[in-house]
Amino acid sequence: MNHFPLSGTVLSASILVGFTTSLILFCSHFHQVEGDREVGKMSPLVRLGTKKGAEVVKGAIFMLYALLVAFGLIKALPLTCIFLCALTLPMGNLVVRFVEDNYKAIVFSHNKNKIFMAKYFCVRLHALFGVTLALGLVLARKINNKL
Repeated sequence: MNHFPLSGTVLSASILVGFTTSLILFCSHFHQVEGDREVGKMSPLVRLGTKKGAEVVKGAIFMLYALLVAFGLIKALPLTCIFLCALTLPMGNLVVRFVEDNYKAIVFSHNKNKIFMAKYFCVRLHALFGVTLALGLVLARKINNKL
């Protein structure tokens, strides 16, 4: 058979993991804004500016968790995923706070490299969210097999 088993669960999980991956890629540009601008590279943050970029990060984190809840409500993801992934909210909040507190460092501070850590916080969120999502899927299957 040549068909792909793309269920709502698979698509929902991939969308959420894609969001966290995109956050890593987006935040990796914060520390490069000045260099990109100097050589004419129009990265997303050069085009938007760091203030709007920080707002994009905040919106993306909000959408990540809003989609998580929405996928739970339509039963595309099991409740175990929703519960376990919700436990990553403090890490998501840390990403938002860090970017909001440090995006100005690029322009107004001698410590321009501090914002460099934003992508590492996104990597941590990505790893933690991915592990909790996978664990939620495994637990849901184990619970369903016992019923």
